[in-house]
Amino acid sequence: MQLDWLRPITFPNHDQIDGSESGPGYVLRMCDLNHVQFSDISNLLGLTGFTYIPDNRIPEICRLFGASYQMLSPRFVAQAKQKTVITSYLLGHKLQKPYLVRQRHPQICPQCLADKNIVQLSWDITLVTACPIHCKQLIDSCQQCGRKMTWRRPALRTCQCGASLLPRHQPTTAASKAEILVAKLVWDKLHQAFEPSYGSLSFLSNLELDTFLRLIWSFGQLEEDGHSLTVRPGKIPNTVIAGQVVRTGVERIHRTLNHTNRKAHFASGIYINGIKQLKEDSPWTDQLTIHYLLNLIIEKDLRASRLPSLATHTQLTLFGTTAS
Repeated sequence: MQLDWLRPITFPNHDQIDGSESGPGYVLRMCDLNHVQFSDISNLLGLTGFTYIPDNRIPEICRLFGASYQMLSPRFVAQAKQKTVITSYLLGHKLQKPYLVRQRHPQICPQCLADKNIVQLSWDITLVTACPIHCKQLIDSCQQCGRKMTWRRPALRTCQCGASLLPRHQPTTAASKAEILVAKLVWDKLHQAFEPSYGSLSFLSNLELDTFLRLIWSFGQLEEDGHSLTVRPGKIPNTVIAGQVVRTGVERIHRTLNHTNRKAHFASGIYINGIKQLKEDSPWTDQLTIHYLLNLIIEKDLRASRLPSLATHTQLTLFGTTAS
């Protein structure tokens, strides 16, 4: 359907975004409601060929679909660049690594699409790899054609190849407990709805979302021998690899917090430099938790104490949290 010549001020069917809905997912849902496609909207906005809607075009989306800007805007990934540093913002949360969010290549739970016809906002977080409602792994590629999913598709529940994105045509596998736990904790952090216990991750439940995600990443992205997984530096991994990072990261954090026996190469699989950087640019209250984890790593692997990246934060010594 060609809309360029029509230039509609607004479409006839309006609706507000759901409280847990993703901004781009809302656009797809409203396209279905008005019998147009994502490509029609991107062409209408002068974004021919775009696979996503930039956050600076949100006012026009509000005009087309009657959405509230205050409700819709925070549910799009917004990015700001200062020199070479890219910072992302999502629902008021500041994420200091661009690979923590999936702006252009979404992932879905087919059963959720069948049940609610809504794309969850938490699926835009790279390390959310499971649906805590259905306990299934998310998917980021079509099981029929094998192509990566994109927002630029014919309909909310239809792949660009024409295949249905519902469970019958998109089989999924059971998610691990670690993936479900991380997905639930991220959802709660996004929407500020906390529970008293998150199992082995309760110790980290008070951290900022950015700190929590980067800790999982630092603990989970390396093999035991210190070699990186197929996660390329600075790149967004596919959902399968991200799930492996989550499972490994949670298991190592659990070992750090609970195992008292020392292991000669305990620290070799932990990305120490990532934790070092995180300690430097996280909030003060988060720094205390990070430093505590570093101390536990040293207790279990004395070789780690010789790494310059584990040098004690000068201000933390005021609180009696030195590594000695």
